[in-house]
Amino acid sequence: MMVDSKEIKILEFFKGLGTVLLYYVISLIMGRLIGKFYYHDNIVVASLAQICLYVVLLCVLGIIYHKRLIHDFKSFKGDYVGVALKNWIIGIGVMFICNLIISSVVGGIASNEEANRNLIASYPVSSFITMVFLGPLIEEITFRASFKKAFNKWYLFALVTALIFGSAHILSFFTTGDFLELLYLLPYSALGFFFGKAFFETDNIYTSYLVHMIHNGVCVILLLILNTLG
Repeated sequence: MMVDSKEIKILEFFKGLGTVLLYYVISLIMGRLIGKFYYHDNIVVASLAQICLYVVLLCVLGIIYHKRLIHDFKSFKGDYVGVALKNWIIGIGVMFICNLIISSVVGGIASNEEANRNLIASYPVSSFITMVFLGPLIEEITFRASFKKAFNKWYLFALVTALIFGSAHILSFFTTGDFLELLYLLPYSALGFFFGKAFFETDNIYTSYLVHMIHNGVCVILLLILNTLG
């Protein structure tokens, strides 16, 4: 029996949602297993626990998407670096404007951002490793690569994956019920949109990974410098 292209796209979309669900299930399981060490007073124990969570996630997702990861690694071109930089500059600009408007209205920062800053201040080494190198690749597999075959149009792919990506960064809303937290869906999704655009333009996960890694790297380094000066 032949399956038409529309049905294939739907199946691929649900495959993407399944990957997102797997991401959260593994995070919850690992949280149960090593959560008590995650914020341990011993910085070495805490750092190893944090890195362990990301390594497990990357290994599981890497096994599932190993063909894509290997293919894209071999086919990555130098021109893709320019695509990555272009999309990051535009994305960070849009995100900055969104954050500026939101902060002028409600003040403060997103809960996700606050949590990341606390981690960087307390565990700088593991935070740098997880937020700059491991985390971006995990998130690009989860929120971008898993949905790639579900869309023909770049703008639909970028928009849908951006909203799913943005939602993952405002999860505190579901526990606190703070509706102001929903406002931060806009800047996170805006940045995610350009991650997705970079991926679709080159059909290579390492392009969006590079954009993501550059963004996180710049942010983490700036925070580390501020923490050192402060």
